[in-house]
Amino acid sequence: MIKILGISAFYHDSAAALIIDGEIIAAAQEERFTRKKHTPDFPVNAVRYCLEHSGYTIDELDAIVFYDKPLLKFERLLETYYAFVPRGLRQFIVSIPVWLKEKMFLKKMLYEGLAEIEKYNKKKLKLLFPEHHLSHAASAFYPSPFKEAAILTVDGVGEWATATICQGKDNKISLLKEMRFPHSVGLLYSAFTFYLGFRVNSGEYKLMGLAPYGNPKSEQTKNFIKLINKEIVTVKDDGSIWLNQKYLTMQQV
Repeated sequence: MIKILGISAFYHDSAAALIIDGEIIAAAQEERFTRKKHTPDFPVNAVRYCLEHSGYTIDELDAIVFYDKPLLKFERLLETYYAFVPRGLRQFIVSIPVWLKEKMFLKKMLYEGLAEIEKYNKKKLKLLFPEHHLSHAASAFYPSPFKEAAILTVDGVGEWATATICQGKDNKISLLKEMRFPHSVGLLYSAFTFYLGFRVNSGEYKLMGLAPYGNPKSEQTKNFIKLINKEIVTVKDDGSIWLNQKYLTMQQV
């Protein structure tokens, strides 16, 4: 019987999920317990709920999985800041100390968070760090009823990937193609979210709610689409996109 605890934390919408032999036994978002919307805090309450619901302890788990590779993401940040210098200098000064103080020592933060829940044998604990988009693909494919499927993932950015196409077959997921930062459908969506006065990683759903009220046949909308396609976004034959960095500051993310 394989027992795996998945943890999402330190970015937004912290959560935990417990899987036993491929079946989701329990899952919860931390904000449901703390009432702090989009909380990035380590999901102490969500993890505790999953363990109590299953009746297992931390020592009885086969693995604990975090949703991305922080060192690979840090590599992307350093290379991006270097490529766009001096643009993004202010964000570099703000974010790098946080990385050096906290996110570079993610294992330590996970150990400390788990210690708030119960005592455990640190030597027995197995921590795994799959790539961000693989985590997305797995969360869709493995709970599905399909033995084989095409898997499309699209978000802002993980480590380097912003969108991937994978093949899921039996218990394996193979990466077929990926689109890389800074060219990203998700970050473009977030840029328009910010441009319209909403918070990034929070107000995107408001844009989705407002979209049905627009008129796609109006001349104003058609002019906006022409302008966006001319100046900001190029859609390639394979469906990937290229974003004109002259109008975007995603290199500062």
